[in-house]
Amino acid sequence: MRPLRRALWCCAMLLASFASASAAASAAPFTIDDTYAIAGLSAPRISPDGRSLLFVRSRVDVQNDRRIGELVLLNVATKRARQLTYGRLGVADPIWSPHGRRIAFLAQAAGKTEQIFVMPMDGGDARQVTRAPQGVQEYAWRPDGGAIAYLTTDSLPKKTGAARFQDSYRVTDNAYLTPGPFPPSHLWLAVPGRPAQRLTGGSWSVAAGDAESTISWSPHGKTIAYVRLPDALLGDANRSVVELLDVAGKRSRSLTGGTRYEFNPRISPAGTRVAYTYPRGGVPMNDADIFVSNGGGPGVDVTRGIDRNTGDYAWFPNGRSLLVAGDDGTQRALWRVRLDGRFRKLDLGDVSAFGNFDGSIARNGAIAFVGVTPHHPAEIYYLASPRGKPQRMTDYNAAIAGLNLGRVRPVAWTFAGYHEDGVLTYPVGFPHARGGASAKRYPLVLLIHGGPTGASTASFDQLAQIMAAHGWFVFEPNYRGSDNLGNAYQHAIYIDATRGPGEDIRAGLAAVERLAPIDPTRVCASGWSYGGMLTSWLITQYHDWRCAVSGAAVNDLVYDYSLADDISADRESMPGSPFVGKNMALYRKVSPFTYYRNVRTPTLILADTYDVRVPAAQSYVFYHALHDRGVPVAFYEWPVHGHFPSDPVRIADVYRHWIAWLERYL
Repeated sequence: MRPLRRALWCCAMLLASFASASAAASAAPFTIDDTYAIAGLSAPRISPDGRSLLFVRSRVDVQNDRRIGELVLLNVATKRARQLTYGRLGVADPIWSPHGRRIAFLAQAAGKTEQIFVMPMDGGDARQVTRAPQGVQEYAWRPDGGAIAYLTTDSLPKKTGAARFQDSYRVTDNAYLTPGPFPPSHLWLAVPGRPAQRLTGGSWSVAAGDAESTISWSPHGKTIAYVRLPDALLGDANRSVVELLDVAGKRSRSLTGGTRYEFNPRISPAGTRVAYTYPRGGVPMNDADIFVSNGGGPGVDVTRGIDRNTGDYAWFPNGRSLLVAGDDGTQRALWRVRLDGRFRKLDLGDVSAFGNFDGSIARNGAIAFVGVTPHHPAEIYYLASPRGKPQRMTDYNAAIAGLNLGRVRPVAWTFAGYHEDGVLTYPVGFPHARGGASAKRYPLVLLIHGGPTGASTASFDQLAQIMAAHGWFVFEPNYRGSDNLGNAYQHAIYIDATRGPGEDIRAGLAAVERLAPIDPTRVCASGWSYGGMLTSWLITQYHDWRCAVSGAAVNDLVYDYSLADDISADRESMPGSPFVGKNMALYRKVSPFTYYRNVRTPTLILADTYDVRVPAAQSYVFYHALHDRGVPVAFYEWPVHGHFPSDPVRIADVYRHWIAWLERYL
């Protein structure tokens, strides 16, 4: 480039940079109310001919405190979108028929239960094809398109007279606030023009809900793979096995002969193999690996070389490899894995990929997924091939991406022999985004993820951006137990649910304070679920916090084991039940409540009344322990079911309380 041309080019670039910076500075920051404007996108499905994408787009209806989903059809070549449904409630899980002439989806029927609807693609309204009294939980087309297998909960016998009030139920491993009885779920077959046909039955259950099963047909339509549980309780879901159902004979057999921890079966396109997930070495605290069986007997671990938690996957249409998703460092990554264990990570740039991927891979190998970048909420993305670059197909959240957002960057550090990482969001308008000296010192908020087998990734995080808009650094650390840094790291919280992870977080905080101008006297800890548990732990062990927000925290592991719906998860993170042998001392040692007398930090406690995953009784005990000792504390609870509010207005309300408490002390 000649000197004059180079100078003119540099001036142009400098002016463009100033213009871009000026535009960003003039844009409004992200606020709590902006959460209502974020479009929800899910379940991208590619048509059998590869020409069209089907997905669900949802918007917030604030007045009725709900999200309304609609089916959208998008032309891959032109990116033109067409809405297919209008005003239906509960639209979810669209699936193309095998020949692409129809689509099926779930939606509420008469405003009550979710049922399967089928819509012809050559015109015409959707037709309801199931009338399951308890609603449909999951379904799959038979490969010839002539029938649909679906999963529904058995109906209980109707009682009359005085018997209506004889409603006691037996307590076993169920959650404290979940009323019984607990009927199992079973498979049925819907064939046009015929009554629904039951395929399985008994007191045992096909996995459903949080212990989700995959209904997977063989290509000839004679066999269905599914997950069998001893009953309908999540607390017993560790006793899960993959079974193969002979549809005609209604007889099942075990795939591997195993007795527990098998999930997510998928029959290969040729029908000769079955993939499923199983924890490495049969140890439940380990990574979930993908195993491939030849149709009888235990499978071979094909994802061990990735050394990541790989529970989400799908077969490529040629049947010679799998598309696998998992947390990898600070990204949600995709890999192509061959059956001999060789693998290649797909190049997604700064996009994190989400989805279950069944139905998201075209016959030519193209892939559709929901993608999120650090400064742009979810959109639909498309890979023309596993070696291609991701192409954004939608722009529903462009207005959010155009706001004045805090810069997001990964951070890394080494501690206790582990290479650890996390995500740092800078305050909006921060003048030294690359670090360096600064006369001003900023507050910092720890935003600790739950799980623990999840990970903080460099993706758009609405709560972190709300905090950044208030002028705070936001640090989202990964810690021992996170599933993004290998099996040893994930397994390291066995009998150490809190102390080790707490030390990881403190080491990460020290690394951030070396990187950015943090005011060490204005640092608050916060998190939800396992993140709430670690927040409670941190304020019992360290006393330099300005404040804390502890949401849905496991404050007492004995309470949690005794009352929660996932009792097996607590038992397997320890040497067994707290009431056996010397285990009680181990449970007490890792429980934040054991050290309640140490707390001096002003603390906000948040919970849902009918949370069965982390029962709110623990929050009540922790609240009184702090309140009665004169520690500044407030407790807010939402009278809803679920581990976190699912409706948009209450989600925003959680954020309002969270932010208000931080503002008060920062």
